[in-house]
Amino acid sequence: MKRLLTLLVAITTLSLAYSQTQQSWIRINQAGYLPNDIKVAVMISLDKGADGNFMVFDALSDKLVFEGEGKEVSAKEWGMEKAYRMDISSIEKEGGYYIESNGIKSPVFKIAADAYDGLADFLLEYMRQQRCGDNPYTGELCHQHDGYIVDHPARTGEKIDVRGGWHDATDYLQYQTTSATTVYHMMFAWEQLQDKSVFKDKFDAAGRPGANGIPDILDEIRWGLDWLMKMNPEDKVMFNQIADDRDHAGFRLPQNDKVDYGWGPGTGRPVYFVTGRPQGLGKHINRTTGVASTAGKFSSSFALGAEIFKEKDPGFAKQMHEKSLQAFEFAVEKPGNTQTACLVSPYFYEEDTYVDDVELAAATHYYYSKDADWRVRADYWGQLEPVTPWMELGRGRHYQFYPFINLGHYYLAMSSDKATRDKYLGFMRDGLEHLKQRAGNDPFIYGIPFLWCSNNLVSAAITQAHLYRKASGDNTYLEMEMALRDWLFGTNPWGTSMIVGFPEGGDYPMYPHSSYTVHNGDLTYGGLVDGPIERELFLERAGKSLTKPDEYALFNNGKAVYHDDIGDYSSNEPTMDGTAGLSYYFAVMEAEGKKLREKKK
Repeated sequence: MKRLLTLLVAITTLSLAYSQTQQSWIRINQAGYLPNDIKVAVMISLDKGADGNFMVFDALSDKLVFEGEGKEVSAKEWGMEKAYRMDISSIEKEGGYYIESNGIKSPVFKIAADAYDGLADFLLEYMRQQRCGDNPYTGELCHQHDGYIVDHPARTGEKIDVRGGWHDATDYLQYQTTSATTVYHMMFAWEQLQDKSVFKDKFDAAGRPGANGIPDILDEIRWGLDWLMKMNPEDKVMFNQIADDRDHAGFRLPQNDKVDYGWGPGTGRPVYFVTGRPQGLGKHINRTTGVASTAGKFSSSFALGAEIFKEKDPGFAKQMHEKSLQAFEFAVEKPGNTQTACLVSPYFYEEDTYVDDVELAAATHYYYSKDADWRVRADYWGQLEPVTPWMELGRGRHYQFYPFINLGHYYLAMSSDKATRDKYLGFMRDGLEHLKQRAGNDPFIYGIPFLWCSNNLVSAAITQAHLYRKASGDNTYLEMEMALRDWLFGTNPWGTSMIVGFPEGGDYPMYPHSSYTVHNGDLTYGGLVDGPIERELFLERAGKSLTKPDEYALFNNGKAVYHDDIGDYSSNEPTMDGTAGLSYYFAVMEAEGKKLREKKK
């Protein structure tokens, strides 16, 4: 492992020296483009004399296939002198290409209907790596003593079996907040995709290699739902969190987690009861005001889970349906948000919103039952938050406005009731318009705030843009959707993909903030890293965390910074909810590519 890191540092040093002599860079989507995509490369330059003229060549023959002039856009906010958007959308012939401009070449990229094949399933590599209890990646059991109830008026100290679920990120905390959102995203991808053949069966229910007759995404969904059932064992008894920030005790593999929470090293972790009141076992207390954010997430997840498993496992589906109704009533009874809890430092997920969670639960029931009573209830809660606040405000604290996308709006935008449909299409459009206006003249059409986990916001934005045009037929935000998708694969100042291990042979994170990388030299394949973060926020959170020279130093002089560095947990740590949030969009991209291939036959 030491040899691997030494080699990588040497490569980084050489590339850093080379990059300092270069003045211009052409950023492209390394994953590639579907033939009918809006396809735009971005050139950024430190050269004041750089122009926008460019040529596109066939990568095999070096034959010139297109010449154009890029549109000049704002470069200053990225610490550059010039920037151009180079539109190559007219090239639809499948093949490999590169761009030349101002004496430099872009990386080779492809235009192909299969550009996104397998990506939705590739994300599941990371989800399996994050499994708690029985981890198929390590082949080891972990956290087998979970856990002990805390903050309950009568049951504190009682042992409860809550084994399972997923580790939140590199740490081993487990949150209902992110886990329920994660499982909903994967269920949404499965349910919304007409062509289910996109999802393959290569692993069994335990996450080990070998088909079991069930698509792998359904195995992962079931793994998450089983854990959520344990976290809501009976009506009005809900648990929101396993462990707390005492977990932040350095890099270690999950089976070697020996943190002592008061019951002995590695012999059980606290399981936080949902109280509906400010919570914390020490001096740091969160700002909880009710139960609805948690109860709403339970309700929506169980509602959709019941639909998915009603034929596959009727008994399980019936149990989830009943729990969904109970959780919905509990949410309405005690409105307000439940935040995660901390002990060592004032570090917690600061979710302030809850009406979107209750709306999604009601909207899920409405979408599948077509019961007008559920539409009325969903509409009541939906009108209270027309636009997801981070989209409107362009700011937010850590996970303050969560989930980052309101899928309940989409369900209501698909209503057969015209007034409801028009209203919620308008709400979705308003959110996208805020992003478009905030992007202004940005080279990457990027109007998203650089909060911690900004890539999760990108995922939300491209998903909402796609769902809006699917529901409305309006392509107003298609170019922004494509630009934000391309951002995740290298059309960004750093020229790197934000998904570890994809595309194969591309530039992607080699030093993710991960115990697997530190101890085994392994990568977190399929994991979406946090992404670029506002400079001052990085300095505040992780300013002294870097472990090596910054290979992206030339590109970190703008409004956000990104570091491919094991130490930087603020920009280079994969998260499971961010990763799962891309399931729907990339499954759709693969399905669209498949349709294009079928048309050619």
